[in-house]
Amino acid sequence: MPELLAPGPGLDTRLLERFDWDRDGAPLVLANPEWVKRYPAAAEEARRLLPDLPGHVFVATSGTSRGADAGLRWVALSRRALLASAEAVNRHLGARPGETWAHALPLFHVGGLGILVRAWLSGARVEDAAGGDWDPGRFHRRARASGATLTALVPAQLHDLVSAGLRAPASLRAAVIGGGRLDPELHLSARALGWPCLASYGLTETASQIATAPLASLEHSSCPRALPLLAHAEARVEDEGLISVRASSLLSCYVEIEDGQARRWDPRGADGWFTTEDLGAMHARGLEVRGRRTETVKVLGELVWLPRVEASAARWAAREPALARRRVDLAVAALPHARLGHELVLAIALDPGPQPSVAVLAESLRRFEEDTALPFERVRRVAAVESIPRTPLGKCRRALLASLLVGPEGPRDAS
Repeated sequence: MPELLAPGPGLDTRLLERFDWDRDGAPLVLANPEWVKRYPAAAEEARRLLPDLPGHVFVATSGTSRGADAGLRWVALSRRALLASAEAVNRHLGARPGETWAHALPLFHVGGLGILVRAWLSGARVEDAAGGDWDPGRFHRRARASGATLTALVPAQLHDLVSAGLRAPASLRAAVIGGGRLDPELHLSARALGWPCLASYGLTETASQIATAPLASLEHSSCPRALPLLAHAEARVEDEGLISVRASSLLSCYVEIEDGQARRWDPRGADGWFTTEDLGAMHARGLEVRGRRTETVKVLGELVWLPRVEASAARWAAREPALARRRVDLAVAALPHARLGHELVLAIALDPGPQPSVAVLAESLRRFEEDTALPFERVRRVAAVESIPRTPLGKCRRALLASLLVGPEGPRDAS
């Protein structure tokens, strides 16, 4: 029977103690401690019903069954897949014995787990640079004090470091940015502060990154459009624009648990290719990732990519006087609309204190977008919320946000 671990913030060494990377031992289930706390019965059910696959780690992704937080889809990753990923990343980064990884990602995600495997393979040291819940100042101090040479962050963490004006430690030679698209303007701002950012693309199903900007890209400040594939992976783009991947780090299977039963299946095709939900294009220099299909909606018949609208709204917020010296979190949701197809709504969450007028903010944003956004990309409504629902890696849970914005009266039918 698999063993369940729910590693909290910081570096939980139990992962190193419980999983034998040299042989196929008992399987391990890595779960978000908040999920275990909220749904203890579901956690126990997962431990009891997930298949006994020797040499595997089960990692959760967003649930599809029941659409509820308690319903998760589990990805089974073999020891061999995790090692193949780590070996390819180490080769790409030129990792050497004696280096230090500054660790600041959740261990129940492949990003955090992958660092441990890479360090084990290369003989590197791992420094707990998070020290608990994420704090950019604490991470910066610990990474600098440890002489960290490598790190992996998500865009939200990089944004926090840049917003705080923190310069990269002199020892740091590469910072892999994954778990979401790296906005080119954020990349430029980070590079200006010395952060050696390497944009990457990967999935839980591929045990971490399969395409990463080369070290040579650090000679320039701009963010590469296409990312070279790592040695262990192949990619192609299907007719509908979706990225397919074949790699030695691919998952073994999916498992979903519903009504006391575990449903297990292999999403790979007969030829070993796994089709993702990401849109992209192949170039001579590598893979260009254009975003999740689920984050693309139609407005007035035109395709709109929500992260692009979000990035524009963030630039507006940084210049808006009413939001100056405030801690701002924002996200864009698309609500069904009878005439437009979808209505773009900007949700804003502010730190405690006097709240600016939503009407004033909406008018300010409207004026900003007149010169910066195409008509179908413009936000139609601004809403104040207590907080933006996010995953532990900082990704917006758009479906949940949309449900909060709809309200009991249903979607608005604004003109």
